[in-house]
Amino acid sequence: MRRISILWGVLLLLTAVACTEDKGNYDYVPLNELTLEGMLGEYEVEQDSTLAITMTITGKEGFSESDYDFVWYAWSETDEDAIPDTLSYEKDLNVTISLPIDSYTLRFMATEKETGVYYSVYADLSVINSFSKGVVALSRIEGGDSDVTFINSVNTVTKHAYKSANGGVSAGKQPRGVYYLGGSEGTKNVLLIATEEKQMTVEPIDFTDYRSLAGWFYIEPEGTVEAMGTDGWDEYLIIDGKAYNRVVYPNANPTGMFDYKIAGEYDLAPFVLEGSSIFFYDQVKHCFYFYPGWEGMIVASSAGSAFNAANTGMDMLYGQTFDEDMRAVMVDDAGKRYMISGLQTAEYDLDLSGYQPLINAQRKLEMTQEGAAEATCWAISSKDPDFLYYAYGNKIACVSMINGIQLGNVITLDQPIDRIEFNEVDNPELLYVAVSDGSETTDSGSIYFFEMASDGSLTEKARFENVCGKVVDFEYKP
Repeated sequence: MRRISILWGVLLLLTAVACTEDKGNYDYVPLNELTLEGMLGEYEVEQDSTLAITMTITGKEGFSESDYDFVWYAWSETDEDAIPDTLSYEKDLNVTISLPIDSYTLRFMATEKETGVYYSVYADLSVINSFSKGVVALSRIEGGDSDVTFINSVNTVTKHAYKSANGGVSAGKQPRGVYYLGGSEGTKNVLLIATEEKQMTVEPIDFTDYRSLAGWFYIEPEGTVEAMGTDGWDEYLIIDGKAYNRVVYPNANPTGMFDYKIAGEYDLAPFVLEGSSIFFYDQVKHCFYFYPGWEGMIVASSAGSAFNAANTGMDMLYGQTFDEDMRAVMVDDAGKRYMISGLQTAEYDLDLSGYQPLINAQRKLEMTQEGAAEATCWAISSKDPDFLYYAYGNKIACVSMINGIQLGNVITLDQPIDRIEFNEVDNPELLYVAVSDGSETTDSGSIYFFEMASDGSLTEKARFENVCGKVVDFEYKP
C-alpha cells in the first residue's frame, strides 16, 4: 500500500474552564478511516495509450463508496509553475494519457462528502513516446547498408527509425557502432551513428540528422569511430586506434568541440576503460595507458604477478572497467584466450609532480570452457564484474572470472548470436541479445531481453522477432 495522507477537516472546540456545569447534549459522528490499495509505486505510459488502475477502498462498518467523491490528477515534477491536470473523477482510473512527455506525480483522492475529510495516495508517473528512453540497435542489411531499430522502455518497436526520420536516406554503408554523446548538464545530447561511409549525429528524440561528426572537430579526423567513453568530465572517442577528447562538464558551450588527437605513438584497442580513471590499451605495444587530461598518454606501471600490464604479450578482444575493477578477454599469438582481472588506479603524487597510473594484476585464467575458443562477443555487468558472459554459435554461457567455473545456465537460441550487451545506464541486470540467420537482410534478425540472476543464470523477459538485420552494436538512450 502506498503512503497515505489524511487531512482531518474537523474544527476543535475550545472550551474555557468555568465554575458552572456544561449540560449540553452533543452527538458526535465518528470518522471512517479508509485504506486505499491498488496503486503501484511508479507507472510508465506511452502518449495516447491507456492507463488503467483499479482501486480497492476499505473502511469501518457502514462504509459506502457513494459517500465519497474521487479525483485523479497529475502535476509535473520538472515545471513548478505547471497547473495540475485532472485525469478523472471516477474511483478507478481508465483514461487515455495525452499529457506532454515529462515526469509527473500521480495522485488519487477520496473525499468524504459530509465532512470534507480526504485520503490520498501518490505514485510516480513517466509519460513517454515512441522515441523516449530505450535501446538502439544498429544492424547491417542488404548491400552492406545500415538499419536502425529502436525499442523504448515499454517495448514499443520502431523499425527503420533513421530512414523514416530522414526521408528514406540511409545512415551509411558498413555500420560500425552507435554511441550516446552528452549526458552532462549543459551539454547537447546526440546519438552518433558511425558507418564506414559516413558518420552522423542525430537528435535522440526523433532520430533526425543534427550534424556530421566532422562538425564536432576543429580538424576532421580520418577513420571511423570504434569506441566512446566518459568519466563525467571528459568524453573520449577512439577513431582508428587514435584517441580524441572534449570537456563536457563543466561546460558553458553545449556543443563543445573535440580536441586534436591525444599526443603519442599508439594503436588503441576499441575499448575505453572508463572507471574512476580513464585507461586505454595498446594493441601493438600490449600495454595500458592513462591519459591525465594534458600532454600525452602515460604508460601504466604494473604490479602483481598475474600478468605484466606493461607488456602483456596479448591482444584485447573485449575490455570493461567498473570503478577500479578492470576486466578483459585477451588472446596471445598462439590463439589461446585468457580472462584477466586487475585494479586500475591513477593517484597524483605531489613528490613526483604527476600522476602515477598503475594496473594491479590480480588474475589471468586460460579460457578452456566449452565454446570459449569460438566466442564472438562478450558482456560483463556492473552488477557483478566477475561474471563473464560469452556467445558462441547460438549459445550464451557464463563463467566466473575468479576461478573459471561455469555459472548459471547455458542459453540456446534458434539462430546464431551476433551481439550481446548489458544496459549499464539504469538496469545493469538486463542483457540485450541479437540473433539473425546470417543473410544480412531486412528483418532477418531478432532481439531478446534477458534478466541476469545472482547465480549468473539468465531468464528471458521479452522477445522481438524479425525487427532488424545483423546487429553490430547496441546503445541505451536515456
